[in-house]
Amino acid sequence: MNKKKLLQYTYLISAVGTIIIFMGIHVLIKEGNWFEFLFFVVLSAIAESLIIPLGENSYVSIGFAIGLAAIIVLNPWIAAIVLTLGTILKTYSEDGKTYHLFNSSFFKRYFNGAAYAISAIAGGSAYRFLSDLIPAPSFIGISVCGILGTFIGYVFFNLIIYSKLFSLLEDRSFTQVIQEQIWCIKNFAAIAPIGILMVFSYRTYGWFFASLVFGPMLLARYSFTLYLDMKKMYFETIRTLSNALDAKDEYTNGHSIRVAEYSVQIAEKMKMTPKQVETTKTAALLHDIGKIGIKDNVLNKAGKLDFREMYQIQMHPEIGANIIKDVASLEKVSEIIRHHHERYDGNGYPDSVLGTSIPIESSIIAVADAYDAMTSDRSYRKAMSHGAAMEIIRSGAGSQFHPDVVKHFVTLENEIITEVEHAG
Repeated sequence: MNKKKLLQYTYLISAVGTIIIFMGIHVLIKEGNWFEFLFFVVLSAIAESLIIPLGENSYVSIGFAIGLAAIIVLNPWIAAIVLTLGTILKTYSEDGKTYHLFNSSFFKRYFNGAAYAISAIAGGSAYRFLSDLIPAPSFIGISVCGILGTFIGYVFFNLIIYSKLFSLLEDRSFTQVIQEQIWCIKNFAAIAPIGILMVFSYRTYGWFFASLVFGPMLLARYSFTLYLDMKKMYFETIRTLSNALDAKDEYTNGHSIRVAEYSVQIAEKMKMTPKQVETTKTAALLHDIGKIGIKDNVLNKAGKLDFREMYQIQMHPEIGANIIKDVASLEKVSEIIRHHHERYDGNGYPDSVLGTSIPIESSIIAVADAYDAMTSDRSYRKAMSHGAAMEIIRSGAGSQFHPDVVKHFVTLENEIITEVEHAG
């Protein structure tokens, strides 16, 4: 991380936001619509307090709906102040602790407020330009093209500002980060109609009916939070099963988790969908679950396995698939687990599936599994070096391993070396 560039960037955004806020204060004093201003500040603070974290650098927020309504009902300059105060005054809980203005970084809150202020002005400028340029068709006296312009202007600047921030924080390519953050456009698009509904309610029936829009939003948030909690519990259960398996053998402790991490990296590198990445992760965590059915004296044998013992070991993909096949949500995972020891040339097991007939998720896990197995100590041998393992992976492309998976795995080599050194 280049701290100097990061500081320069955050100071720049904050400075631009400050200029906008001061101009907004001038407009607010001139227009004097204090009740509307305070009403939207309260709504904005509540909305920002209801954010739902999805993971590192990502969350779902309904704050955009308030911002969109404020830009149209009030004035973009006043809306900029509304959004800034909303994020400064927000209160939220994370990991069992409640954060508010007095126990968290004011600068971070102010930076976010400044970013929202810039986005609001961009959205407001696009709204006025397109409303004047294309006044029809209209909805409750508002140009539909103007609304679309507000959406595009706000989202575009918001996406650019935060993608640049994350690229500096994580020392990654701006292009790569912005591609990863594109998903947030769907979030904004889903929330935008709520903002339009709020504008309609406010203009037609007044502030009280506009505030009632929060009811359905709170219910939707509660339902979504329950879904995320269930999803978290699901992965914790999967990880517990994985840990139970690793506990059978001191040499494979942590193996499934590492394979899952490598598999996710490969899947993301191959531009797989989030759903495919999640499925790959689950299958990787459980890929060796069938070894629960293998006797410990065979599983941990220090010497060479005889034919009968090797046959038992080779049964573990089928055993694992059968263990979870009756769980409806793991049907695809069961198939992936069954084929994670198939070879690209058709000489694998248990079904000797050939080439692209092997599920791509299974092929990904096969590479990740082989790499981690080779670079870890086992009861029958010492760990190989990273270089030796990578050479075997490369030489196996097109025979043991899917060549496309190997190609993408090799591009991750520097990241993998860092992880291996960190683990060591």
